[in-house]
Amino acid sequence: MTLSEYKPHQNYEEKPSSLVGLRRFLKVLEYLFLDAFAATVIITLVAKNKQLFVTLDAVFLAGFVFFVLFNSQYFSAKDKAERERKYEQLLESPKLSDDRLQLERENALRYCQKLVEDYSRTRQTARNFYYFLQISTIIFSGVTPVLVLVDKLDSSPGWLNWLPVILPALASIFASFSTSFPLETRWKEANKIVENLEAEQEKFSLRITKLDMESIKTEGGGQKIKRTEEQMRQLEKQAIASFINQVNNIHLNQVQSEVEKIQEPETEPSGD
Repeated sequence: MTLSEYKPHQNYEEKPSSLVGLRRFLKVLEYLFLDAFAATVIITLVAKNKQLFVTLDAVFLAGFVFFVLFNSQYFSAKDKAERERKYEQLLESPKLSDDRLQLERENALRYCQKLVEDYSRTRQTARNFYYFLQISTIIFSGVTPVLVLVDKLDSSPGWLNWLPVILPALASIFASFSTSFPLETRWKEANKIVENLEAEQEKFSLRITKLDMESIKTEGGGQKIKRTEEQMRQLEKQAIASFINQVNNIHLNQVQSEVEKIQEPETEPSGD
C-alpha cells in the first residue's frame, strides 16, 4: 500500500450542502436589493411622483444594508462554530486514527486556503490602486495642456478656468501616492506568494510530495516496500506536518521581509 492509495475513512460530517445553497440565495438577495436601489435612484431623478420612489429607495437601501450585515455576521459565526467543532474533535481524539488524520488534513488545507485568499485580496487591492493612480496621473497630465488652450477662449465658462490648476495638482498628488507606497512591489510579492502557496496546496492535494514519493520506494528487487496501516498513518502525519511547515515558511518569510523593510530606515545612520 502506498500513501497515495491510502485514504482515511470518510466518517466525518460534511458541511451541509443546504448551508451553501442558503449562503448563495442570501447573496443573490443582497445583489438584487442593490440593483433595485440603483434602478429606483435613477427613476427618482426623472420621475414626477418622487415621493413614492424616494420611499422605495429607502426600502431597498435598508434591505441591502440588512442583508450585507446579516450575511457577514451569520455565516462568519457559522464558519467559526464549524472550526471550533473540528478543533474540539481533534482535542478529544488524541489517538492517531483515520478520522483524526482526515480532520488534520482538512485543517491544513483550510489554513493554506485562508492564506491564499488573504494574499489574493492584497494582490488585487494593490494592483487596482496602482493602475488607478498611474492611469489618473497620465490622464490628468495629458489633459492639462488642452485645458490651458481652451481657457484662452472667450466663450469658455468660468469653472473651466480652475481645471488647469486643479488637474495638475491632482496628478502630482497621485504620483506622490504611487511613489510613496510600493504598490507595484506589494502586488508582485503577493502574486509570488499566492503562486507558491497554490503550488504547495496542489502537491499536497494530489499526494505528490516527498513523503508521498517515500511511500512508493522499491526494494533492491524492484518490488514495493510493504507497510502496515500504522506505518501509513505515520507517513500521512508526517506529510501533513511537512505541508504546514512549508506553508508557514512561505508566509513567515514574507512577514520577516516586511519587518526588515520597516526597520531599514530606522537603522540607517544619520549623516552629520
